[in-house]
Amino acid sequence: MTMPSEIVTKFVDLWEEDDGFTRAVNTYFRDDTVWENHGLLTTTGKDRALGFYHEFSKTTGMTAMKIDMLAIAAIGDKVLTERIDRILDAKGTEVMTVPVMGVFEIEDGKIAAWRDYFDTIANSP
Repeated sequence: MTMPSEIVTKFVDLWEEDDGFTRAVNTYFRDDTVWENHGLLTTTGKDRALGFYHEFSKTTGMTAMKIDMLAIAAIGDKVLTERIDRILDAKGTEVMTVPVMGVFEIEDGKIAAWRDYFDTIANSP
């Protein structure tokens, strides 16, 4: 059985690959996964999550991401992450750096809920 922290690590690691976020969501989200970006919006389901992601990419000029996982801890089926999400443009230039605290809830090997907490004012596109 895959541990919840392993699921989250694999999910986040995919983001750095070409079209990795889409593959990550399609692989690790349930059909009813709730993704909360505190201060921005909440999505339910894969399609809405990907719609938000693609709109955010278009708005910011993001074509890639680099993720620094600073810390990860699990208690039961909850996984806490401290990350720095680096948003890159087509030239590989960092256009935004977002320090993030994330909470993931895992059910039956999938992400049932994901909440990210970050400063929406300092990091707005």
